[in-house]
Amino acid sequence: MKWISLRITELCCPEEVLLIRSELEGSAGIGGLEFDVFSRRLNVQHDDTIVSIKGLIRRLDAIGMTASPWREVRHGATFRTRNDIIRTVTTWLSGLALLAGIILHAVAFIPHKGYIDWITADVTLFTQVFYGLSIALGLIWILPKSWRAIVRGCPDMNLLMFVAVIGALVLGEWFEATMVVFLFAVSNGLEQWSMHRALVAMQTHVLQSPLIARCLESGHAQAVEVAVEQVEIGTLVEVWAGEMIPLDGKVTSGETYINEASLTGESLPVTRRVGDSVFAGTTNIESTMQIRTTRRVSDSTLARTMSMASQARLKQAPIQRWVDKFSFYYTPVVMLIALLLMVIPPFILGEAFDEWFKISLVALVVACPCALVISTPVAVVVAMTECLRRGVIVRGGQFLEAMASIDAVCLDKTGTLTEGSPVCEGVWTAPDVSQEDLLGYAAALESQSLHPLGKAIVEYATALGITPLSIEHSESIIGCGVQGTVNGTAAWIGSLRWARQMLGQSGLVNPLVDETDTAGVTTVVVGQGTTLLGMIAIMDPLKAGAVEAIEDLRSLGVRQIVILSGDEQPTVDFIGDQLGVTQRHGALLPAQKLEMVEELSGGHRVAVVGDGINDAPALARAQVGIAMGALGVDVVLESADVTLMRNDIQQVPWLIRYARRMKRIIRNNILFALALKIVVLGLAVCGYAYLWLAVIADTGATLLVVLNALRLLGSIDRD
Repeated sequence: MKWISLRITELCCPEEVLLIRSELEGSAGIGGLEFDVFSRRLNVQHDDTIVSIKGLIRRLDAIGMTASPWREVRHGATFRTRNDIIRTVTTWLSGLALLAGIILHAVAFIPHKGYIDWITADVTLFTQVFYGLSIALGLIWILPKSWRAIVRGCPDMNLLMFVAVIGALVLGEWFEATMVVFLFAVSNGLEQWSMHRALVAMQTHVLQSPLIARCLESGHAQAVEVAVEQVEIGTLVEVWAGEMIPLDGKVTSGETYINEASLTGESLPVTRRVGDSVFAGTTNIESTMQIRTTRRVSDSTLARTMSMASQARLKQAPIQRWVDKFSFYYTPVVMLIALLLMVIPPFILGEAFDEWFKISLVALVVACPCALVISTPVAVVVAMTECLRRGVIVRGGQFLEAMASIDAVCLDKTGTLTEGSPVCEGVWTAPDVSQEDLLGYAAALESQSLHPLGKAIVEYATALGITPLSIEHSESIIGCGVQGTVNGTAAWIGSLRWARQMLGQSGLVNPLVDETDTAGVTTVVVGQGTTLLGMIAIMDPLKAGAVEAIEDLRSLGVRQIVILSGDEQPTVDFIGDQLGVTQRHGALLPAQKLEMVEELSGGHRVAVVGDGINDAPALARAQVGIAMGALGVDVVLESADVTLMRNDIQQVPWLIRYARRMKRIIRNNILFALALKIVVLGLAVCGYAYLWLAVIADTGATLLVVLNALRLLGSIDRD
């Protein structure tokens, strides 16, 4: 089976989601459905040998859903369709007819003389004509959906409104019926406006790359503007000061400051010079530069990030699934209550039928679950957008919800608690081994490494003018080091623990351990078979803000803070003492980290923070796996539930606090939507039964939950 994305023009609220599910879910050839109401997007997993794309579109069209293949729309584009425009016009005409009816109705109460008796004699008829016109204009949109609901045996808000209107007309309440139709049309418009407003507000928080790149093509004296989709890898592109960088690449000329806030959330500019990587969507601040593109626009870091964010919107949080399940039962239960209100008081208790019939109609309007159903997804999507703006990619609402209940955090050391930019402090060589040979072997083995320690060794050798030896192949042993063939001989580089295994008891490891394992220094051992070549001492200072982040986690009620590291225990203890963390474990293999996370998960909700490479098993086992420093590193970008684009440990407590705020807003939205419906139903039972009041309450609840969710856009301080 494969996935296909469709744009559904009528997909504007959860009710259409239920309709599409009832049509497609469980059908032959359909594997799965994913919805993004905000973007009007439907993803369908299907077997194209059973269900073709045209067949899917026809089936959706049969239930009133206009579908077309998905095409990405850039910021500023509108989702307003022809039907939206026609619906707006008919709503205005319905309102004008309602106003005319109200004016004519008022004429009957104006003192007058006999010469206008011929007008007032037929005022009731004229009033009903205008009211009827207003109702007809509104029912144009309600009737087709009501009929489909009847055919499918699945009552929706359109059917409930239709029954309420017919009931009001039966009672002779023309004004009530007209107000219900008009206000329902207005409520639909306001709901779409509020959803569109939420989408626009979110789009303004996420920058996109330019449409045009200024390419320096051979044979041309000046730069040629080319659509970014047509720019190939290896093209030379010129970027002027103040412009946004159109594609990922490496600087070939110039030195400037770059604002990377669109990817990392960090507003402070960073210096980029020849050889440095730059990314699409970031802004060149100071001077003109030239870059050589390294990726096509569709594969840029920004495009991959936006794709992940778009996919995350399709995944429901547990609380959203609970609300959907609740609303599934809520509507039929309230409809049953409406039926009981219509039957029991008049036919069993002897009350007036008209009064209780009207009350039951109010209950039908209250049965519409729109505000309730929309209360959760709008908050989750807005929250994930704010996270994205800050350089935090959350791969689904379920992980953001899980962050709200985290009470234990496991932290890797290198690159998480330390700067992740280690420097070599010194080199120790075995007898008859020169420093040049040792670093030549080490740099060769680490030449393809993504680990910060490996990069530090290569940079140290390069700074000393030492060229890495020839390497035929290499293999990374996660949690241990790297082994390969250098100059035709087997060689390796890695941790002290692994070195003991490689060298056995005859190795000269122990005497050198005492010399090199000083406080905060990590020792890397280089060997050739069972022969020790030497050691390299590397220092990685504590990350700025790490102490504050640990204190912040404690203030949030995180009861267990644990350091899990592959470094030797003395180095881990040194970092732990600086942070005030008593639970610290060193010399751990990835499997051992996994065991400790599993043990801790027995009584706690655990988040694991690491580099996304060596910590992959532990990240996968935790309730939430958080990978740091993903900018420009693809394997990190896609390795965890939450990805921090920049190496800022303080984003972890921020995310916990923000997730808790999101959960509070969702809870408030649900309680408010339910409470308002209960109040309206109570007022109806007490004799204040107005259908138009019920419609206004439902519309107001929908607007307020959307506006309340939009409060999640923007910074938060301590609660």
